[in-house]
Amino acid sequence: MEMVPSASRSGPPPLPESEGYVTRNHALASTTTWSLCAGALIVAAVDRPVRRVALSKVVSVRLEFAPTRPERNRFRCRLALQGGEVLEFYNRTYRGVYDFADTSGAYVALVRELHTQLAQHAPNCRFLGGVGQGGYVLNMAILVVLALVLVGALGFFLTVGLVWVALIKLLLIAFYTPAAIRWAKRNRPQTYLPGDIPASVLPELN
Repeated sequence: MEMVPSASRSGPPPLPESEGYVTRNHALASTTTWSLCAGALIVAAVDRPVRRVALSKVVSVRLEFAPTRPERNRFRCRLALQGGEVLEFYNRTYRGVYDFADTSGAYVALVRELHTQLAQHAPNCRFLGGVGQGGYVLNMAILVVLALVLVGALGFFLTVGLVWVALIKLLLIAFYTPAAIRWAKRNRPQTYLPGDIPASVLPELN
């Protein structure tokens, strides 16, 4: 069950150390409780031993907008640890096929408290927003190519008189363009200070 923090003028309050963020990343993952205690991230999966990860071992944090077709408002927090291991969790929990529960309130509370404690326990930690520079350029190039292909197909089908096929292509362009623009704006590569997380890489709270 999602922990719902009380309202605050500046957003959700810090996540209490006695509580945690409960989520399930995907169908093959276990339900896991993420919590903070005494300079450590506690990872408690239902079918595994409880794990204590010292925050001093965190090399970088990356917050990004990571939508999929069934999850248009998915955000991810990814922690890179010394040794190359990566831990991640999202602002929703998997409940079944194409069934996800939004847990943005508790997600944002944990992310903010995590940043506060990392600033204390991992002074060399890097705080990254959006996707990496290489990934961003590659994705933008793919989007441009796909757009050109769709526009070219639209022109071809109009030329040969297949108006109904051209209409389908036009609808596809109209449907995917806003999503592509939103992804590009939110995932622009950037660095930030732990006390100033960019709004673009956090879900909006109602």
